[in-house]
Amino acid sequence: MGGEALTEGLRDYIEQRFARVYSGYGASDLTIGMAGESDLSVWLRRSLVANTDLRELMLGADEDRTPMIFQYNPLETYLETTGEGELLVTLNSTAIMSPKARYNIGDEARLVTFPQMQAYVSQFPRLALAFERAFASQRMKLPFVLLFGRKDSTISYMGANIYPLDVENGLYLDNPFAASIESFKLSLADIGGLEQRPVIHLQLRADAALSPGDIDELRARSAAGVLRHLASVSRDIAQSLDEDATASDVRVEVHAHATGVFAGGLSKIKNVYLVTSGEAAASAAAAAPGSARSAATGGPTRSAASAGPAAQAAAAEPFAADQAAG
Repeated sequence: MGGEALTEGLRDYIEQRFARVYSGYGASDLTIGMAGESDLSVWLRRSLVANTDLRELMLGADEDRTPMIFQYNPLETYLETTGEGELLVTLNSTAIMSPKARYNIGDEARLVTFPQMQAYVSQFPRLALAFERAFASQRMKLPFVLLFGRKDSTISYMGANIYPLDVENGLYLDNPFAASIESFKLSLADIGGLEQRPVIHLQLRADAALSPGDIDELRARSAAGVLRHLASVSRDIAQSLDEDATASDVRVEVHAHATGVFAGGLSKIKNVYLVTSGEAAASAAAAAPGSARSAATGGPTRSAASAGPAAQAAAAEPFAADQAAG
């Protein structure tokens, strides 16, 4: 999977078929293999998800994101961060024809030395023992880079930022149709009264063959899984869900492959996670009654689903209308 962060939900999903799954960090304009996961770094990342005290100690009380955690060799790749937390990379290898010095990739990151990481974990005796067991398999006393990725791929909802990594984690939670998802994008829908609701756009794989009932379940499972994960990592969203039932109105639109907001995006190396105004306008025009695409195919499969049964039932009506039009 090139150019994309690996969520723990996706790792669990892939490890149903493979014994071990590791991710690496590189950049097409620098070099591949600048940093890589180890058994220890994978354990650390999973521990950040499971242990809120460790997470708060390492990341701070206000950080909702779970970063990728890699180890790197500073003799080969020297890493620094700017005052704004952006990663600077210097390639030291003599094998590189065009070395770069203090190159700003644009990724947000935090650097932690091996002794610093040990000190964090040592404050929790049970975790300290697990740390040593994870370290024993590869025994690399290398520094860590905690990679948050780019800052420009989020939407804000209920006072909290929704990040693509958190959405992906939710999409793979107890979702039997996850294998049919090619990619996703995020947007906000205006519902009146100066209120907005998050919309998750799902692009189906080209060979996906889902029935209308399957589409309904995909929407419902996706909305419920994303809400469940967001509530587990964001205090603001968890509190909003407790105080206001309408906060669970996370909407899901399912698009056939390369249609709707995904039309024309097949040439891009990396996924783009936010729907642009141009994509939204083009998708709406294609789905409008009387348009060439609407007349030929019924337009993209559009739906709105939240974790609430009433919203899911209501969402089935426009989907059925779309199918009848097709």
